[in-house]
Amino acid sequence: MNYKTVGIKDGKEIVISGSFTFRDHDTFFEIVSLIKSAQDRKVVFNMAECDFIDSAALGMFVIAHDEASSKGVNLSIKGVKGKVKDVMYAARFDSLYSFED
Repeated sequence: MNYKTVGIKDGKEIVISGSFTFRDHDTFFEIVSLIKSAQDRKVVFNMAECDFIDSAALGMFVIAHDEASSKGVNLSIKGVKGKVKDVMYAARFDSLYSFED
């Protein structure tokens, strides 16, 4: 997995690309640290360039959600498609995150 951050109104967008798996644990916790330390009110995960996600990655998204909720940060996911979308919806992520097209 690779990621980059882009500034948006009231927060940041985190663009995730490639395969997001257990191996990306340390990298994703860099993102969680950004969420915890920033003063952003909104963080959007842009998944348009992500082509694979495993169950460990789903768990990392749950941790990000918990951390953001404790700080009052609104998290959303956009651009999710294909198998990644199927996995996220099967895991009922629509109950944790708002999804944008």
